Amino acid sequence: MNQSGSRSLPTLVLLVLLASAFSPALGGAVQSSGSDPLGVEFTDVSNITGLSNISSGPLSNWASYGPGTSWGDYDGDGDLDLYITARFDQLGMETEESFAEGTEQSVIDAAIEENRSGQTFLMRNDDGQFVDVSVSAGVKLVNSTAIGASWADFDGDGDVDLYISKFGVADFSLTAINSGGEENIMFSNNGDGTFSDVTALTNLGNPGHSTGGVWADYDHDGDLDLYSINSGIVDERDFDMWPETNILYRNDGDSNDDGVPEFSDQTIEAGRISGQELNPTEDFIPAVSNESKDNAPEGAQGGDVVLGNGNVLSPAGTGVSWAALWFDYNKDGWEDLFIASDFGISPLYENNGDGTFDLVTGEAGLLLQGTGMGAHAADIDGDGDFDLCQTNFGPNFIWYNQNGESFERELDSDFHNNDDKRITVNWDCHFFDYDLDGDFDLFTTAGRINTYVPTQENTLFRNDGNGWLTDITLEAGLGGHEKSMGASTVDFDGDGDIDIIVANSDGPLQLFENNAAQITGNHWLKIALQGNQSNSYGIGMLVEVELSDGSVISQQTYAGSGYLGSGDPVVHFGLGSETQVKEVRVQWSSGHIQVIQNVTVDQTLVVMEESPPPVDDNYLVLAAIAILVIGIGGRILLIRNRNDSALSEVDSNLSED
Repeated sequence: MNQSGSRSLPTLVLLVLLASAFSPALGGAVQSSGSDPLGVEFTDVSNITGLSNISSGPLSNWASYGPGTSWGDYDGDGDLDLYITARFDQLGMETEESFAEGTEQSVIDAAIEENRSGQTFLMRNDDGQFVDVSVSAGVKLVNSTAIGASWADFDGDGDVDLYISKFGVADFSLTAINSGGEENIMFSNNGDGTFSDVTALTNLGNPGHSTGGVWADYDHDGDLDLYSINSGIVDERDFDMWPETNILYRNDGDSNDDGVPEFSDQTIEAGRISGQELNPTEDFIPAVSNESKDNAPEGAQGGDVVLGNGNVLSPAGTGVSWAALWFDYNKDGWEDLFIASDFGISPLYENNGDGTFDLVTGEAGLLLQGTGMGAHAADIDGDGDFDLCQTNFGPNFIWYNQNGESFERELDSDFHNNDDKRITVNWDCHFFDYDLDGDFDLFTTAGRINTYVPTQENTLFRNDGNGWLTDITLEAGLGGHEKSMGASTVDFDGDGDIDIIVANSDGPLQLFENNAAQITGNHWLKIALQGNQSNSYGIGMLVEVELSDGSVISQQTYAGSGYLGSGDPVVHFGLGSETQVKEVRVQWSSGHIQVIQNVTVDQTLVVMEESPPPVDDNYLVLAAIAILVIGIGGRILLIRNRNDSALSEVDSNLSED
């Protein structure tokens, strides 16, 4: 039995050729073209915080997945706790053993099972020390393929709940292919440090090959809905690909009064936002490449999404989805949906505001083939709209938003032109203001996909103030050679600057502490939302900070983002030398804009949603009078017209006589 990766044959060949052409450059340290003028550095504190000894599964140098990291204050004590997902080998074949022909199946099965020994951890934050409480909390998973996790208050009771995304066994030869995978899990927070499995009650099982879940109140009814992401299976041994549809779950509320909301699948009804081109008559039947039909699972059909067979790529996506992102790209107040699709075009679905979506990938200017793995959005050029990052196996894409009408790809700066990074196997990306200077910088994770591609480095790009991205990885202390799948950026120690956790598939977790708040003297502001008409944590809301010079910094709140990395819903603003914020504006899903003026910096501002101001009674009276006058006027005009008509008829009769 041959070892196998997770990429298509053409992609594999391309990477091999590129790696051989550029291996001398990739083999050494990455040469950074810039420096950090403020002297900001990151220090690895994994050991002293208790994270370095966490082993979420077997180590691998091949096509393993995980672990993922997700931050949330599950116990409500004011600091961020950490859920770490499993690490496992995708095909169960990365044992470094080569099975000869005739090897007994029991031997092969044992090796596969060993490589599925991934486990998860809930690490409680006790003043910067992390303690494993997985078992007592009831969220410990063993022999698991759970690689994705996101925190969200799905039931609106004020505490964050935990959604687990399981990949399942990814082998065409195993029975899992027929069952669709392993069910995801919805854990409800009991409010006492423990969780209950409410998957069956919520209908959120999604037995696909799932990679993550992202939350938003897409219909603005005050509760959180879920978009669950499935990647399907890619098997290079037989050159098979089995894409799967993503699922949009609408929160329908607690209809049976059991204390748990029920969710319904709205993927088709909402506008076929599955992440792939669906057959109009046979929705949710997976597609495989034409050349692999002979090896396809029963019921599969040929499709346009293929391993380089020349068929047309769909702007709806491939169905091999790794990450998704809710963000308001066109500034109409409704959360739109972007999906990172492998082997093709990554689609954008525009929210119509009535529960439905339109596919707008082409008109938005995003018709560029890639191998999408991660996605994140931020206003990196300061023009008031959200720009988009898509990580790929190869050059990443930065899409600059053109006032909500379309996107233009960035083709300048170190981000695009650094030859050492152009063929990097990229997994995740996150925008955040690491130096607190008021603009958004970018961190990307990278690592090898197979033995033919050299190990590559994660990268920190500094925003020079106008969207220009400069590589400062080494200067910031983030250099190193690991296979990093996911990352997340949060202020885990509460000192005001944003730290980075990196999840490695071939080594331990790395938690990097940022010293920007101490070194730069720059100020900051964190804003935590509390909704009442909107969802409880204000997920999906637009938050704007206006500074003394009139400039505005914008952010949107997320619950789940990126690839295998998720932060908390608090928005974090770097303010540079500003000592007071002129105005904070929150646009709630109701459409009401709440304004807080003259805000003190270097604090966490809690904004409770206010009710829209009542309409002045005088205006109501005037409106009623106006309606009455219009109505009376219309009545008089109608009577006059009728009288005129009657007189005309009399005159006509007289003339005839």
